[in-house]
Amino acid sequence: MLFQDGRTPRHLFVFVLCTLIGASAVAQDNNCDDESREAETIRLKIKVQGNRPTHLTKGHDEADGDTVTVCRGDTIEWKTNDKEFFIEFTEETPFDGGKKKPSVGNKLVVTVSDEAQRGVSYKYDVGIKDGEILDPIMIVD
Repeated sequence: MLFQDGRTPRHLFVFVLCTLIGASAVAQDNNCDDESREAETIRLKIKVQGNRPTHLTKGHDEADGDTVTVCRGDTIEWKTNDKEFFIEFTEETPFDGGKKKPSVGNKLVVTVSDEAQRGVSYKYDVGIKDGEILDPIMIVD
């Protein structure tokens, strides 16, 4: 079947698919300046071998989480399979309270402060209790 301009239904399918993929990519943009944006929960999984954290993954698709961009008011959830851990910011922290935060069991949940400096890369360590350390980055947009 052809449309009047000579395109086939396959062309329409490809156009719709590309449009959906583009809309999905736009939806993943943080857009922290959008006043209608609601705070999000960013889930980070700490991959561990023995007592050594190897890297962070983000979300269900396990995208690279070693550098994460967040907005003020977002909640960050770190989790391991079964290890206790801590996060410790090397200089300033985008969270209220101290620079070092221990997990409760294998999970730690913290909210980005409304006072966190925007456009700053916050370097921090993820350490396994009685183990080694990984050093990812968090950027507040």
